[in-house]
Amino acid sequence: MKKKRIRCLFEWKGMNQTLRKMKLTLLFSFLLFMTSWGTSLSQTRLTLNLSNTPINEFIQTVEDKTDYYFLYQDHVFRTGQKVTIHSEDEALESILDQMADQAFVEYKIIDRQIVILPSGQTNLPEVVKNMIEQQPQKRDVSGTVSDSSGAPLPGVTVVVKGTTIGTTTNSDGKFVLSLPTDAQILEVSFVGMKMQEISIAGKSTVRVVMEQEILSVDEVVVVGYGTLRKQDVTGSVASVSGAKLQQVQTANLTSQMKGRTAGVDIVSNSSNPGASGQIRIRGERSLTGTNDPLLVVDGIPYSGNINDLNPNDIVSVDILKDASATAVYGSRGSNGILMVTTKRGKAGKALFTFDSSYGVSSIMDELRVFTGNELAAFKAEAASGNTVNPNTNPYGLTTAETAGLASGTNTNWQKLIFQKGFTSNQQLNVSGGNESTLFSMGMGYYNETGIIPHQKFERYNLRSTIDHKISGKLKVGLNSMNTLTFSNIAGNPVGNLLNLSPLAAPYNTDGTINLYPMKGHIDEMVYLNPLTIDNKDAISNSSRRMRSFNSLYGEWSILQSLKYRLNLGLDFSQTQGGSYYGPNTLFNAGTTLAQARANVNNNEFYSYTIENLLLFDKTFGKHKVGFTGLYSVQKDHTRSSNFDGLGIPNDIIQNTNMYFVTTLTAPNTNNFLIEKGLISYMARINYGYDNRYLLTASLRRDGASVLSPGHQYFTYPAIALAWNISNEQFFKNIPAITNLKLRAGWGKTANAGINPYSTLGALSTVNYNFGTSGLTGFLVSTLANKSLKWESTEQSNLGLDFGFFKNRISGTIDVYNQKTEDILLGMSLPRSNGAGSVVVNAGKTKGRGIEINISTINFELNNGFKWITDFTFSINRNEISALQNPTLKADVGNGWFVGQPLTVIYDLKKIGIWQTADATVLATQITPKQFVGQIRIEDLNKDFKIDANDRQIIGNFEPKWIGGFTSTFSFKGIELSAVLYSRIGMLVGVPYVTADGGAQGYPMFMQSRRNQLKVDYWTPNNPTNKFPRPDASKDNPMFGSTLGYIDGSFVKIRTIDLSYNIPSKYFAKSGINSLKVFVNILNPLVLYSPFVKEGYGPDPEGNGYGGTVTSPLAGGSTSIPGRAITVNANTPSTRQVNFGLNLKF
Repeated sequence: MKKKRIRCLFEWKGMNQTLRKMKLTLLFSFLLFMTSWGTSLSQTRLTLNLSNTPINEFIQTVEDKTDYYFLYQDHVFRTGQKVTIHSEDEALESILDQMADQAFVEYKIIDRQIVILPSGQTNLPEVVKNMIEQQPQKRDVSGTVSDSSGAPLPGVTVVVKGTTIGTTTNSDGKFVLSLPTDAQILEVSFVGMKMQEISIAGKSTVRVVMEQEILSVDEVVVVGYGTLRKQDVTGSVASVSGAKLQQVQTANLTSQMKGRTAGVDIVSNSSNPGASGQIRIRGERSLTGTNDPLLVVDGIPYSGNINDLNPNDIVSVDILKDASATAVYGSRGSNGILMVTTKRGKAGKALFTFDSSYGVSSIMDELRVFTGNELAAFKAEAASGNTVNPNTNPYGLTTAETAGLASGTNTNWQKLIFQKGFTSNQQLNVSGGNESTLFSMGMGYYNETGIIPHQKFERYNLRSTIDHKISGKLKVGLNSMNTLTFSNIAGNPVGNLLNLSPLAAPYNTDGTINLYPMKGHIDEMVYLNPLTIDNKDAISNSSRRMRSFNSLYGEWSILQSLKYRLNLGLDFSQTQGGSYYGPNTLFNAGTTLAQARANVNNNEFYSYTIENLLLFDKTFGKHKVGFTGLYSVQKDHTRSSNFDGLGIPNDIIQNTNMYFVTTLTAPNTNNFLIEKGLISYMARINYGYDNRYLLTASLRRDGASVLSPGHQYFTYPAIALAWNISNEQFFKNIPAITNLKLRAGWGKTANAGINPYSTLGALSTVNYNFGTSGLTGFLVSTLANKSLKWESTEQSNLGLDFGFFKNRISGTIDVYNQKTEDILLGMSLPRSNGAGSVVVNAGKTKGRGIEINISTINFELNNGFKWITDFTFSINRNEISALQNPTLKADVGNGWFVGQPLTVIYDLKKIGIWQTADATVLATQITPKQFVGQIRIEDLNKDFKIDANDRQIIGNFEPKWIGGFTSTFSFKGIELSAVLYSRIGMLVGVPYVTADGGAQGYPMFMQSRRNQLKVDYWTPNNPTNKFPRPDASKDNPMFGSTLGYIDGSFVKIRTIDLSYNIPSKYFAKSGINSLKVFVNILNPLVLYSPFVKEGYGPDPEGNGYGGTVTSPLAGGSTSIPGRAITVNANTPSTRQVNFGLNLKF
């Protein structure tokens, strides 16, 4: 209930009797209402520090801190009366005694009223006493309010229906209400819960169990620099609760968000412990800059590693997708924004929450490789099929392999290396507070060991949040999130073990490790036994990162509708790591002591943010007006150093003392210092009329230090309109439609994720002769361009929010169109210029798409059974519309083509395998000369010659559509949920089935000397079109890169979660509020995948990301990070089972 204050200034003398009675009647009606509030006088204690303070300020302070109110006559205090009160948790009665002594007054307490009387007057006038006696009789009703798990709910509003008589529950969820004898119904309400009406006829006690409200139109979502009711949102904003995210027990937020929200595509880039993924909101836009969204935590921009965020600290994630929502962040809004809200305190006694889970993981399945007999047959076939170069010496079985074949050796190298991984996640949180101070603190530990020996990720986290109300007009708060992470990803032996023969023995006859299992082979010294990875003294790749993210705010209520807020943010991180690979070890094979490799690296980052906000929010009749004004400054500093060397004399030293390095390797490019600043101004207006017509308009202007003077400031406007159609009078008679809102928005944003020194020229070293001496000098390799500006994106959005049958069916539909211009590209210059290139704003891309979110309550029965589902679906299409100049239609070196998507694959197209019937054509027409059983390439230009002119766009690394489906069943405390995730219509690169440069290639390569994936290869008796005939020639398989483009579409169950809320009756006297136990499975099943069906691997999700665009599996001229999605010979995907509990006490 909102606290109301009055100054009741009345005269008992010289007043008209009728007027006096009217005022006293109003007074005592108010007195009776106030009897329903608060605790007793003796229970109310205060801490005050007031020196020579005016009496009116003393009164204001007491009223702000208690449920009591002062009533007094104008003349009862002397003019300029001041008091001095110093108390430490002292009873209110004692404080009032001190005040009365200093002010020479008396006081009387009537319920919640402190009536001040002149000195010497101890009795109220007779008329006041008579009025008390004439008041109607009242009765008390008490009760408790809890959630569905039995946990008490503090701060719940309890009101007598049709009146203003009400109270709120205390920290134990209890309340006592004094009300008229004829009161019949109580209304019980709480944010996020369904309002309930409770009958109290003939009752003195009640028990109320609150239920979660599903998709309430009053739900609050976080937008830039504030919050809005969901029904007032005009842009495209999606929300995911922390409870849903935590159903997936992983180290980071990216894994938890897969399939939860339409328009958000999350790609795995590693399966190592603690690995995060890549997030794309509405696809790719930039060709050279970042496409990562901006991350904002509790209102402050968050830079760096998302792994530093503890998922258990997160209350919700709100995704701002369209430009009308993201434009308030101006130059950082093009790629969308993730607004992360963390836990804060709630009024009530301290509530402790302990979350504990343990998990075990294993590989989803082994890669299918040859058995010993199959490898022998394969090599024999390769030798007999030596057609391209008959003089090549095929590598058959070694002596050791021949012995292994005779003895029946069939080593499963995968089973020897892959182990069980374990996860431990322990989190303890406490929150509570009172009217003036709220607090929340948490600490936790997360530990994940990998399925490969010595792979490990650890994270320690400590969080504290305080919100304190200094007075009725001023409050302050502090949020501090600190993490310490350790990781050790020493190396990946998967590629090594896939190249070892199953006929080779892993151990010697005496039980020791067979160091060189490929004895007698040409590659004997290259492929060591992967079991040697256990030598952790000789193999190490570790890092330690400290992160402290802090925010402080102060908020001053200038007027009831006008506030000023100051936000201060300080972000600091320091990463220290390095690696060591001893001589002749698994990842430094065939080397001597002088080649022991060591590396140390250090990275330091800090940033401060200062935000000044002016906030206005007021309702005038049917008009609701909001205004947000911002002035902010941000400064970032990044420093990195890296040092590599050879010759560490002993494994004990590793990389702890680089003094012992005997040889410095080539200079490392990861040595740099970057400083940049951003200054911003922003204004936003929100207007609503009668909850039907909504308008949001914003304007932001950013100035950046990374741009040249005269080009540093740019302006970003946005506007959005919304129509709550369901609030129209003509919709009131359509009960089936609960909510219907049409949204339209437009805005302009930019991408500040560019090299901060792109406006400057670049120098390169060059060797030249000076007389008879060779010297090193510098030349200009890139010209400076002072007119560079940010890449900018203009986006329009049309959306529909709907809810039918009391929101049993609800959701959103959004369609959008976006154009990105001024993309930074390198333009080559004529040789006569002297410089190689210059960076220009020239590129353009465009995109469009549709997003659908639907939630349904399928069943909600009286016996407590409920079934709800959530469905997400999105399509994104992008293409390049311009390159370095208007006439350039293709940049083949970078894989960019005007009119084509940003992530296409440009290569020769495999259309099958040459069959026996094609022998005549092969002998007379096709060049270069090819043979039956080899890869058949489409002759694009029909010139009977296969060369670079036959390259074409053969696919895309981006999916045609992505989707998610969540199904949740609940019944009497039991809840079962499953999340499905799908990406359909894209290719994925699989280097380990190709002949890419001889590294981990298809087994026909290099005279059949490597074992690899078991594939369906061509023979005269098996005329398949999948893989070519084994051939021991050095240049076979011809066109091998085309084998590595596989349909990566999949539909998989992301997670299954089963939980049980144990009834509170089993621990009612133990002090436990609630107890939930759960089990969940991560990656339990792949429902659909051509990749899995064809035997390429157990999981089509990528475990590598990056590489070249042009022929990404066979090399290329330019490396563009973040383009080629690969499933490589890296740490394989795992299936994980977790058991845990959630305890509140």
